[in-house]
Amino acid sequence: MADLPGPAASPLVGNALQLRRDRLGFLTRCAREHGDAAAFRIGGTAVVLLSHPDAVHELLTVRQHDFGKSPVLRRARAVLGDGLLTSEGDVHLHDRRLLQTAFSRQRVARYAEEMVDVAVAVVGSWTPGRPLDLHAQTVRTTLTVAGRTLFGTRLDEDVELVAGAVRDVLSAYPVLMLPLGDLLVRLPPTRGRVRRGTAALDTLTARLVGEHARGGPGREDLLSLLLEDFDPRHARDQVVTMLLAGHETTASALAFAGHLLAGHPSVQDRVAAEVREACGDGGVPMVDDLERLPLTRAVMAEALRLYPPAWTMGRQARASTKVADVEIPAGTVLLAPQWVVHRDARWWPDPEAFDPDRFLGPAPDRPRFAYFPFGGGTRQCIGESFAWTEGVLTLAVILARWRLRPVPGRPLVPDPLLTLRPRDGSWVVPEPRPA
Repeated sequence: MADLPGPAASPLVGNALQLRRDRLGFLTRCAREHGDAAAFRIGGTAVVLLSHPDAVHELLTVRQHDFGKSPVLRRARAVLGDGLLTSEGDVHLHDRRLLQTAFSRQRVARYAEEMVDVAVAVVGSWTPGRPLDLHAQTVRTTLTVAGRTLFGTRLDEDVELVAGAVRDVLSAYPVLMLPLGDLLVRLPPTRGRVRRGTAALDTLTARLVGEHARGGPGREDLLSLLLEDFDPRHARDQVVTMLLAGHETTASALAFAGHLLAGHPSVQDRVAAEVREACGDGGVPMVDDLERLPLTRAVMAEALRLYPPAWTMGRQARASTKVADVEIPAGTVLLAPQWVVHRDARWWPDPEAFDPDRFLGPAPDRPRFAYFPFGGGTRQCIGESFAWTEGVLTLAVILARWRLRPVPGRPLVPDPLLTLRPRDGSWVVPEPRPA
């Protein structure tokens, strides 16, 4: 550990300010300049960046029980509570086993009709030739779907409320990652924004619970599972986590995919042709069509490679251990950065290029964890099947009806907060696709 290379650090704060200024660039430079295991500091905390897929595999699977959640996620409990994203140990295992039934293959297949209906309604409201923020539109789509499928209610009128609450909550991330972040987050202006976002989510959660109680027994949605087995506070934590994770990551992935497609009209046309062939002239896909949409799925996969909503994963050593032949003292934070690994030329030829065809045909001989947009191990994203189904079906609905063009002067800027999202939106111009 002491012999690991890494960037020069400043007294007291270490590399925290460099990381804060350019999180994606800093991690990329660390890996490219200092190798597959690079060391730096955030205040007094030692950090090791692991950017080789074999080391990521060891961290997330073989040695996973040697590590707990990162300090940032532990600090995020003040907002998220003890939901699946932040809980650990027996609590996490119990909750995951219970909630897994809400994300079974059979349940997700039943959700697909709602996913398509919502997507058709949202994209049907677009005005030809008028620029729109695709991220705002996909947030509306995925949040409405989450309300109908996971919570058995309509959140159509709450989109702006939840979107604003998410922005307020995520604003704490740059502060939480600093030395003494758990104290700094309690100071203005971050404290006010976090309190506002948390209060909005708490109010919405209370309303959802009240509506559920008035609906009577016999419902099979996620909220029913929560209220049957959890006390009200723990149910609240899971609802807030699912409100965030259940729509935010898929909305961002779709927005990034749309931005990439806007710059590649030939790929758009290929996807539209695939959707027409699989679904007919109406272009309304169903869950049974998913196997006939390999290019549409490949577009989503490539968007998740280039712009993974989970852009890095952090773990903290509970005791002294070893990963990738590196001695790891207790308390060390390890980072496994999807953003870096997914853009490594050793595993991805021409890694900065948008090329969905790399996900078609026989899988090349690359390490398993050269691509891990949904994590790995026992903490792999519980909603992965849900996200793939919603992402592919929604993208198919969009491209069956619209051709997307870029908006001059509106570049895409990825914003690495708790999740990677487009800062200031993902702007496109929709043009009707000829029948």
